[in-house]
Amino acid sequence: MSRYSLMRAVERLSRPEWIVAVLTATLAACAPLPPAGNQAADQPPHQAATSATARPADGPLPVPPNLIALTQPAGQKRLMASAHNQSYWPLSQYFETQRNEAYCSVATSVMALNALGIRRPVSTQYPDFPYFSQEDFFRSVDPQVATAAGVSKEGMTLDQLSSALGAFPIEVKSFHAGDLTLGQFRDLIRDTTGRSNRFALLNFRRMEIGEAGGGHWSPLAAYDAASDSALLLDVARYKYPAVWVPVTQLYAGALAADSVSGLSRGIVIVGARTN
Repeated sequence: MSRYSLMRAVERLSRPEWIVAVLTATLAACAPLPPAGNQAADQPPHQAATSATARPADGPLPVPPNLIALTQPAGQKRLMASAHNQSYWPLSQYFETQRNEAYCSVATSVMALNALGIRRPVSTQYPDFPYFSQEDFFRSVDPQVATAAGVSKEGMTLDQLSSALGAFPIEVKSFHAGDLTLGQFRDLIRDTTGRSNRFALLNFRRMEIGEAGGGHWSPLAAYDAASDSALLLDVARYKYPAVWVPVTQLYAGALAADSVSGLSRGIVIVGARTN
């Protein structure tokens, strides 16, 4: 297609369609190659894959039929029609891929920290630009709570990540799904995704939503009332794309017990401090 033809095609799109088209193309183009590592799943051995889903030779795993990928027209339409999509815009700007298969909690946290617009630290990865990065995440975290070496092997539980995030200048609240009704769980997602300065970090087990794998962390970026589904920005982008997931299935995944803590998984809500 010539440059002129491309410009004419863009001009024919409405503004919402143009935004989604550009973001979709950008996310697809910027997705990095799979991280190196010996682990079989996007979580450590105690949360290894339990599905026999075969991996295609030329790309990520197929999206289960009960989920809708954001890259599909139906997924894009759902995002634009949602009244609770304000978390999507800042989070998508700082979309991360976990740097190893146990760092989903770290990648999810770094996305949220950068998206919150709070003061950023000096970055090892980008010396000239302050930035929250996965490489420097544990610099401020109490080693009694978590360390880079430990998390690279074991990942983080709900309470562990909540404590680790307490080292940053943000508000943090955590909720075990076992302490929430389905309605309360849905309300947390809806109320949070309707804001651009507060984010829901979900800890869930993949098999409950039809995906291959065990325990996982990723942020939720939008909620659609008509389909009662939420948009999961999967930080294992080498494995699955961003997908819309029915809230009932997300709740089931969050109710699944973590094999380390023995407690249910759940949601950590992070936000900019108001005072």
